[in-house]
Amino acid sequence: MKTKGIILILAVLLFNSCIVKSLQPFYTKDSISFNKKLIGNWIDNKKGEWTVESIKSKMEEDQKNGIEMSKEELNFVEIYKDGYFITYLKKEKEAGFIAMPFKVNKQYFLDFIPIEIEDNEINSLAAEHLLKTHSVAKLDINSEEGVSLSWLSEERVSDLFEGQKIRLKHELVGFQQDLLITASSEELHAFLKKYIEADLFNEYEKNDNKWKSSDKLELTKVDAKP
Repeated sequence: MKTKGIILILAVLLFNSCIVKSLQPFYTKDSISFNKKLIGNWIDNKKGEWTVESIKSKMEEDQKNGIEMSKEELNFVEIYKDGYFITYLKKEKEAGFIAMPFKVNKQYFLDFIPIEIEDNEINSLAAEHLLKTHSVAKLDINSEEGVSLSWLSEERVSDLFEGQKIRLKHELVGFQQDLLITASSEELHAFLKKYIEADLFNEYEKNDNKWKSSDKLELTKVDAKP
C-alpha cells in the first residue's frame, strides 16, 4: 500500500468517541489464540470494508512465489506469526493493522496496532510526532458469517480511575489530555480478566454495558478467501 501520510489514531477512523490506548500490548504470549474463522472479507454496519489475512500464511505464500524475506521480515513473522494483517477501508481511506488474537478466560479479544493509514492532509513532520499505540477490542463470534468487535472505551476506564476502582499505570497526554495506559502487558491482561468477571460499575449492571454500543462494530462476511 502506497501511503501519502500516516495517522496512528484508530478512533478517528472508526468512532466518534475515544478508545483506550496503551503503550504495551494487551496480550501476553501464553494467551495468544488464533482463530481461522476471522479470515476473509467483511463489511461492517458502518459501511467499512475489512480484509483479514493470516500473517503466517501471507508470508508463506510470498516465499512460495520466490519472494525473499529480509532478516527484519523473518523476525516480524516470528513475533506476529499467530496474528492477522487487517486492511480497513472506509470513505476511500485505507488503513493497515496488525491484530493479535488472544483469550481472557474463554473470551476472545483482538489487540490492534496500526501500521499505516492513508491521508493527504498530514505531512511527514507531523507524522513523526504520532505514536503507534495498542487498542483492544472484545471479539464475539456470533456465527460463521458474523462477528462483533467492541472496543474498550476511554470513558468507561476513566470512570474506573475517577472512582479509584482500578490501579493501572497511566498518563494524560497532549493538550486534549488523552488517556494513555503505560502498564505492562501482564497488568493489562489481569485488568481485562477482572473487567469481564467483576461488576466494576455499579451503574452498569449488565456486562454488555461495559462496552459502549457506539464503540461496537457488527461485521458480516462476504466472499471469504479460501
